Amino acid sequence: MSLNKKTKKWLEKNCNVSFNGKTVLITGANSGIGFKASELMAYLGANVIMACRNIKKAQAAKANLLRDYPKALIDIMSLDISDTSSIGAFVEDLKSGNVDVDIFLNNAGIFRKPGQTTKDGFELVMGTNYLGSYYLTEMVLPYLEGLAHEVIYINTISIIHKIGTVDYSDFFYRKHYNSFAVYARSKLCLAKYTYYISQRNKDSHVHILMSHPGIAITPLGTEAFGKVVGHLATVLGGLFNSPEKSALSLPYIIANEPPAGSISGPRGFLNGWGYPAVNKVRRNVKTGGRELCTFSSKQIENALRTKHQ
Repeated sequence: MSLNKKTKKWLEKNCNVSFNGKTVLITGANSGIGFKASELMAYLGANVIMACRNIKKAQAAKANLLRDYPKALIDIMSLDISDTSSIGAFVEDLKSGNVDVDIFLNNAGIFRKPGQTTKDGFELVMGTNYLGSYYLTEMVLPYLEGLAHEVIYINTISIIHKIGTVDYSDFFYRKHYNSFAVYARSKLCLAKYTYYISQRNKDSHVHILMSHPGIAITPLGTEAFGKVVGHLATVLGGLFNSPEKSALSLPYIIANEPPAGSISGPRGFLNGWGYPAVNKVRRNVKTGGRELCTFSSKQIENALRTKHQ
């Protein structure tokens, strides 16, 4: 499970900052890129908080990390970003525990859940990847802004955001559901929202950014592209980013602190694979953020009102 030699060499060359004493909170940290990001931080000496929906899987992931990094400081917090109640409880836990956070990576996400809804009644993919991340960000930013030091806050989007569209008349694809289109829309909305608040909050000491993994074969990637592609990725590994290489966007961001609203991801062809660099922010990401925030706020308010009636 330990990091490969190329990764260690890249970190030595490109991450000339100290991670000792830094606390990194990662959502969706028990598998895939979230797990590898947790491993990178443990290797670099940071304190890690794994914020996960499935606590048993998180505990198993923590045990795996501690076998390779026995001196690592790793905690687990409960968080399901598809559920506003869980998000609210998570933020209250941060407050009541006076949890110090230097870097917050919101990495959790899902793909292809036709016919399923969140506890708040939203289509599950849009309700998790976008509205859940929106609500989490809105809820946690005031707490992070109250800390006595700078904080890096990162929302994880996807390369697929480039082909997403936004249609408020059928935001949840109720008329013609398409798993790929729903996923693309969820990640485009998250990118638009994140860019908007990064500019709105420029005077804050919370530095808001985005990352994406490129084309990586993870449990989510296998689900997205199919087991056949997952098998080909094992045979032809050079065609895809490994979760480990994709996770390098996190230490890259910490070491380089790109401008607010930047997207960091693979630097290779079409930003699909390779080591991380700052990618171009597309025009459709830079526009429509205010309208999207207004729409999202109303969706959440209506859901909360309905839940408590």
